[in-house]
Amino acid sequence: MPPEPVPADPGWDEDLAWLDRDPERETWLDRAREHDDSPLEVEYADYTPLTEEELAEIREAAADELLAVEAATTGRRGPGQPGSARVFPGESASPAAAFGPGLPLDVLPGCAQLAVSADAAADEDRFDGVAEGELVGLLCAWDRVEAHAAARKLAVVAELDRRNPSPEDAEFTADEIANALGESRVRADELTGTAGRLDTHLPGTRAALYDGTLSLGKARIIVTATAQLDETEARAAENEVLDRAGRLTPGGLRAAIARAAMEVAPKKAKKRRETGAKFARVERWAEDSGNAALMGRELPPDEVLACDQRICWWAGELKRAGLDGGMDELRARAYLDLLLGKDSRPRHGNADGGGDGGSGGPGPGDSDAPPSSAAPAGFAGRGTLTVPLATITASRTGLASSPGSVPSTPG
Repeated sequence: MPPEPVPADPGWDEDLAWLDRDPERETWLDRAREHDDSPLEVEYADYTPLTEEELAEIREAAADELLAVEAATTGRRGPGQPGSARVFPGESASPAAAFGPGLPLDVLPGCAQLAVSADAAADEDRFDGVAEGELVGLLCAWDRVEAHAAARKLAVVAELDRRNPSPEDAEFTADEIANALGESRVRADELTGTAGRLDTHLPGTRAALYDGTLSLGKARIIVTATAQLDETEARAAENEVLDRAGRLTPGGLRAAIARAAMEVAPKKAKKRRETGAKFARVERWAEDSGNAALMGRELPPDEVLACDQRICWWAGELKRAGLDGGMDELRARAYLDLLLGKDSRPRHGNADGGGDGGSGGPGPGDSDAPPSSAAPAGFAGRGTLTVPLATITASRTGLASSPGSVPSTPG
């Protein structure tokens, strides 16, 4: 039986996907619609009426197209997910027919049998004759199989860890895992920690991973966010997000579980932040492309907001001065300018983006002072702070414990 229909919308959860909409584009479309010409009456020439057979063929083709569109837009597929909550009937003779929306293999949890069936649905990784809805079902099936395999692997890691409970033996276990898998010691420690937390503190997350309704990456997000919580607190936090965790993006899940952890243990959340601040640092590394990366970690949120707004401001100045590049590229250039005290505005401020793009000022006689000295202060005032109503009310009596949160949206 297909599962009961579930909501396709996982909610906002400060998911960055909700913030990708371009209001300028929407406004432009509205204006374009306002200026559309009104429909004109068109005189059609005489034509030969369609036969019943031709009309039947058209109806059948349209039905197939509509079925594919409807199936592709219903949400995530799998047991308990909105995309498989409805069955879209249709005849199919392909080897992947049972993976169609809402059909038996589309709602089967991750397991070895599902892997065998999914493997048999392809002929040397060719999918001739497989409808797109069935192909998406196959994709989601392999995703569940992958999560199920990860859960079984972590169960073995947890058992190895249980057999070596003393600190000295635990250190040996990490070495044993690293050697067996050809991984680093850090990676082996991370595997052991994830397996242990799932085994003792997060049974719901472990079950969702085992069934394949939650990926390993998302399970790690929950593990990391609840690392400081005891068993009761960790289970309460995971229960707040498991009903929609599979459908949330990683960013949305990270925001949701962080908020849940704050709510169940606000004092521990505060301590975690204070402890993290002691490890504030700047990291640099080489990118695979041959370029480099520079990143600040565990920094004060208000100062990060101020820095982000200042970078946006200087990027806007560079754009107005005619420097070529998209906004991401200009923000990166502004970041380096502000750190190094440079001014990358094109010489003479050519509106067409001309000039050498070097570190000189916009024109003769202009100040060569670093742009950071000219940037106005107080940019962080544009940030958004989300504060629970209970915190606002309790703050009057000095009993507030739940902190506010600042979204991670780029300025």
